[in-house]
Amino acid sequence: LATYPRTDSRYLTEDMAPGLPDLCRAVEDLLPFPRDEPLTVHAERVTDNAKVSDHHAVIPTSRSADADFDSMPTGEKNILRLLAVRLLCAVGEPYVYAETAVTLECGGASFSAKGRTIVSEGWKRIWKAYLKSIKQKPEETAPSLPKLVKGQVIAKVSASVKEGRTTPPERYSEDTLLAAMERAGAEEFSQIENLERAGLGTPATRADIIEKLIQRGFAERKQKRIVPTKAGLELIRVIPEPLRSVTLTTEWERKLSEVERGTLDPAIFMDGIETALKSLVQEYREKPAPVSETLSQSDRPVIGKCPRCGRNVVDGKSSFYCEGYYDTPQCRFALWKNDRFFLSKRKQMDRKTAAALLKSGRVHMTGLYSERTGGTYDADVIMDDTGGKFVKFKLEFNNNNQTRKGI
Repeated sequence: LATYPRTDSRYLTEDMAPGLPDLCRAVEDLLPFPRDEPLTVHAERVTDNAKVSDHHAVIPTSRSADADFDSMPTGEKNILRLLAVRLLCAVGEPYVYAETAVTLECGGASFSAKGRTIVSEGWKRIWKAYLKSIKQKPEETAPSLPKLVKGQVIAKVSASVKEGRTTPPERYSEDTLLAAMERAGAEEFSQIENLERAGLGTPATRADIIEKLIQRGFAERKQKRIVPTKAGLELIRVIPEPLRSVTLTTEWERKLSEVERGTLDPAIFMDGIETALKSLVQEYREKPAPVSETLSQSDRPVIGKCPRCGRNVVDGKSSFYCEGYYDTPQCRFALWKNDRFFLSKRKQMDRKTAAALLKSGRVHMTGLYSERTGGTYDADVIMDDTGGKFVKFKLEFNNNNQTRKGI
């Protein structure tokens, strides 16, 4: 029902222009509001082969008009409808307005003001109707100005000074961080000929990049914000400047574009990367950055030592896991807090239990629930780790009459 989504292009290829009027008429029925003005299609506004590389902009397909729209999940329905609205806006009549800019002189100081008068709403009529249908207010436009003439003197003007304070920019949310990654280095990327994408990562990888930073402890979610951890701030401090800059990404993208066009030998490109890496290694070998204890250890509470690799096991959100869990190669050791073995015994894999298992490989537990009899019993739980994805456990019963301290 929609075209390939993983693209940054906002244009269609020129050979699609003849079919656009039929497509627009087909998707017009998807709009959540009635339309009484005639449909206009200015295909030339959205077709440009030079601005399309691998994939054109995301639009509905002709099949979307025949889809069982009412039975679609709400999320899919909203996205398809949004695609239809944006297509009709993109090819619609121009939005025309007259803008007035005024400069006023007072007491030797200059003051400026701008105002707009709408000449023709054009495509914005469709967009405003869509926003109204989803109960969102349209964006505010500049207010209109009174009729003024050059040299006019305005008397009886009241003025006041208002003192205020600037506020720091808000922390990134996932949405605003994705948008910032898309815009990063926009000016540098715009200078690369025939490059479809810009920014850091691609539409398919940006969210995954953020998720990996969180998984590896360099960033974390706090409410709806994404903030760097102590380890993340230390990583920024010690990484060489060239690797922190988007300039390196744009330079490599420019050269890859030249390789694609056949104007640069791939071997020369790879030699350049190798030379740059050798230079960085040599520079920081001679002037090493201060050793960061933060980067060598997690800021999460340490529970014990990993029985597989010897690194620290730390307390995570859903498990007690080895600090090498996300390394390459990975150490996949983890004691899950919702482990089915313990849940079936109506017990919890808590920090005390995990620490005992890591220290001696076993823990004595009292009041274990029996699914067969409905009663309870005491036993030793033994960690039976075979190196697989999940750690296994088994029970060992002590039949003597000695009283043992248990959990």
